[in-house]
Amino acid sequence: MSSPLARPTTVLLTGASSGIGAALLPRLLDRGHTVVALARRAAHLPARAGLVPVTCDLSDLPGLPALAARLAADHPGLSVLINAAAVQHARPLTDPASSPAHLIEEASLNLAAPALLIQALLPTLLAQPDGAIVNLSSGLATFPKAAGGLYSASKAGLSSFTTSLRWQLSTTPLLVSEVVLPLVDTPMTAGRGRGKISAEVAAVAILSGIDARRTMIRVGAARALPLIAALAPWLGRRILRGT
Repeated sequence: MSSPLARPTTVLLTGASSGIGAALLPRLLDRGHTVVALARRAAHLPARAGLVPVTCDLSDLPGLPALAARLAADHPGLSVLINAAAVQHARPLTDPASSPAHLIEEASLNLAAPALLIQALLPTLLAQPDGAIVNLSSGLATFPKAAGGLYSASKAGLSSFTTSLRWQLSTTPLLVSEVVLPLVDTPMTAGRGRGKISAEVAAVAILSGIDARRTMIRVGAARALPLIAALAPWLGRRILRGT
């Protein structure tokens, strides 16, 4: 089968105004796709042909099914969903600055929102001859960090959900892909970690993986995680604990 992005189509991209989502956006537009760009600051995106900005708060979970239904009605040719939005509050629970609102936002935006969008958009995506669901996960799904417990757990949950979804849809042509990322230089990771890759490098790797129809797209240093997990899990825990 060909790449879901082999010819111009409609792509729904979350987190389009920052980080990896912002790096994916112009590359998708340059390929001739129509991009429905969901972001809290979508109104600030530069006007470009093919761009459909949609301002929304993905942590507003009760409103997502209705939003997705409206998007499906407005864009019946929607064939690719890329869940790139994420939030991380890198604080231990013992930090007085850590709040219940932080935990709710991480669980909502990183895990529940992608699941709700997928559930609502599945009929539209399955109606296309060649579509894809792409969920951006993290190496922290395998080895959690000390100061990002719920972020790590939410990415582990997204990874597990993506695998289950792939099994559910195994008899359909819909590609279900998980992107496992290393530490990427984005506003979310500002001021911490070393050896980051740029959001642009991550975006290129993601699109290459989609073009190759890979169900697991491991980017950069994340490619070594399965070997480390199998042979030296203690090393993976030590490396990622303080990222």
